[in-house]
Amino acid sequence: MKGPGRTIFGDRYQPDVDVERPPAPGRQALLLALLLLGLLLMGVQLWLLTVALDMYLGGNGGDIWLLAAISGLVFLGGLAALRLVRRMPRRGG
Repeated sequence: MKGPGRTIFGDRYQPDVDVERPPAPGRQALLLALLLLGLLLMGVQLWLLTVALDMYLGGNGGDIWLLAAISGLVFLGGLAALRLVRRMPRRGG
């Protein structure tokens, strides 16, 4: 007798080997916080792009490099957060 995700051995049901385990405690909260931070940083980058375009069209093209540097730092912060997520320990291997 088989059910979804289970096989029978004698009188007992045992789960299949490839059933997902729940995440480590606090992992979901940390991932959600990083996702929200990433969305906020994307909004900041969009705002920086808007300000840079406005400055360029207004004739202040020399001041755009500062905004590009800040946007680059925001991008590097996003890469650092992605690296942090990939290095987080997982339960069960």
